[in-house]
Amino acid sequence: MCFFSISLAQTPDNAATIEYGPKNLTLDQPFLISVVLRDVETRPSVIFPEIKELEKRSKSATSSVSTVDGRKVVIQTITQEYYATKAGNYLIPEFTLTVNNTKLRSEETMVVFAKSGEEGENAVAAENVDVGEVEDNSQSVFLSVQTDKKQVYIRQGFAVRISLYIAENAPVQMEFYRFNEQLQGILKALRPVNCWEENVGVEEIIKRKVTIRGRKFAEYNMYQARFFPITTEDIRLPAVKLDMLVTESGRAVNVEKKLVKGFYSRPVEVVVRQLPDHPLRDQVAVGQYSLNERLSSDLVYPGESVRYMFKVEGVGNITAIPAPVIQASSSFDIYPPEVSQITKRSYQSVVGEKTFNYFVVPRKDGEFPLGRYFHWIYFNVEKEKYDTLRSEASLEVRGEDYKLTNLSLSGSSGLYDNLENLDSGRETIDYKKILKDLTNIVIVLLLVTMIWVFRK
Repeated sequence: MCFFSISLAQTPDNAATIEYGPKNLTLDQPFLISVVLRDVETRPSVIFPEIKELEKRSKSATSSVSTVDGRKVVIQTITQEYYATKAGNYLIPEFTLTVNNTKLRSEETMVVFAKSGEEGENAVAAENVDVGEVEDNSQSVFLSVQTDKKQVYIRQGFAVRISLYIAENAPVQMEFYRFNEQLQGILKALRPVNCWEENVGVEEIIKRKVTIRGRKFAEYNMYQARFFPITTEDIRLPAVKLDMLVTESGRAVNVEKKLVKGFYSRPVEVVVRQLPDHPLRDQVAVGQYSLNERLSSDLVYPGESVRYMFKVEGVGNITAIPAPVIQASSSFDIYPPEVSQITKRSYQSVVGEKTFNYFVVPRKDGEFPLGRYFHWIYFNVEKEKYDTLRSEASLEVRGEDYKLTNLSLSGSSGLYDNLENLDSGRETIDYKKILKDLTNIVIVLLLVTMIWVFRK
């Protein structure tokens, strides 16, 4: 019975969990609530709870893809930010989230917000935002399609945000009208066909306080994503319309009338620039990147394998990062890498890392700087020029040259030699499977015996 209970306890019920970020924060730091899903390819819709006295802000989505023992492992993390308007202790009550038809329950916890430096208690009560289409404060209600850049290089990311702004002192009352239907039409008109989209995911309309040129507004964010142009055609986002149900007071006392009123955005254009001339201009990644590398051992013998990690980290289209350029050499056998990646998507940027894990088998004695064999070329948008991430590691090989028994890519003697003369008709005995079957039979017999004893 004990063994049976242990086997049940090890069943993977924790495919989805709720996790908290740090609980001792300052007012300029967000409290994070995350939903972590394992072995889920598509990102589900998650609506996080409203928490009293805390304001919802940005949401981000992180995906991790790796290979473990030949099996693809995918982890999705969806994170919601909460900000406090004043210092103090905040009780986060227990709540339940529904994710992929599964209910996740979280225990209550306490979060402490302290004042941050010289900022006052209302330091984060309203954010200052720049909405370029508003030239003055005469508009009390307006629809805005914003981009964070007006000019980008091909394959460089830019953000798109769709929001409705309503002034706090606007003399109107309104509510959304057939919103889902309208939003699909707006996105169909706005989404550029020549771009790769990294959608942050907005499952609910969150109200936040912002200040535009000294006037306080409530922003209702409806959509946000980052786009990476894959051609040099300029991006043109047309003007779009959002209908709202507006309540107007009639001349008669206590008489109200609801009307459907449309609000229009202004068209936006993003100029796409071609990269400077280069032999790899159409293949290189574009962004800001750095290299993190690691050798499992700095000293090996010829024929002894070593694992080399080449990790590219930074800001850009992480999914489309190509593998490093490998310089062929008679001194090494370098095998195709295992690839894993982590991508975090938010309105501000798409950041992450892509890791290439190589098995390297040296064949000759000597000291070899790996920069000769591993390098990665990209276009640095900050410097506006091509840059190269080159390995700085060095591998020392000591011993007699490895000649006959290695796994060579050059056609010399190795594992696959004389393959046509091998007998493929011989049956092999899987002792591991036999032992597993015998163990299962013994467990079943013990379980049946236990049930029979108790019934007696």
